[in-house]
Amino acid sequence: MNIEPTIKVAFIDDHDLLRKGICEFLRGYGFEVLFEAENGKSAIDKIALFKYIPDLCIVDVSMPVMNGFETTKRLLEIYPQLKILAFSVNDDEKDVIKMLENGANGYVLKGADPDELKKAVEVIYNGGQYFSAGVAEIAQDYYKN
Repeated sequence: MNIEPTIKVAFIDDHDLLRKGICEFLRGYGFEVLFEAENGKSAIDKIALFKYIPDLCIVDVSMPVMNGFETTKRLLEIYPQLKILAFSVNDDEKDVIKMLENGANGYVLKGADPDELKKAVEVIYNGGQYFSAGVAEIAQDYYKN
C-alpha cells in the first residue's frame, strides 16, 4: 500500500476567526497544520522553533506588523525551498505582481470555493503554480514578460 506523505502547511493571516476556520478545513482534508500565525513576524519566530519547516505557507497579503510581501520575501531568504501561496481578498494587479516578484507560487482569492484552496495547496506542493480565475490572467501576463 502506497501512503502519500502528509503535506505540512502553515497559515498566516491576521483575522483570527478566518485563520482558525481555514486551519480546521485544512486538517479536515488531511493536511498537517504545523502552526498558524497572525502576521509575518510571528510566523518567522514560530517557524524557527520547529524541527521541520512547512512544505507550504499560505500567506495573507494584507497584515499588520509584517505584510504578505515582506513575509514572503523574508521566508524565502531564510528557507528558499519553501513554497508560498498568497491568500487575499484583493485581486489588484500590482499586489498580485508584487507577491509573484517576492516569490509566491500561487495566488488564491479568499472568496474561492474551499475545494479550490485544497487544489491550490496540492498543485503547489507538487511543483506547480496555481491562480484563482480572478488573478490568472495577471499571472499569465507577468510570466510572459
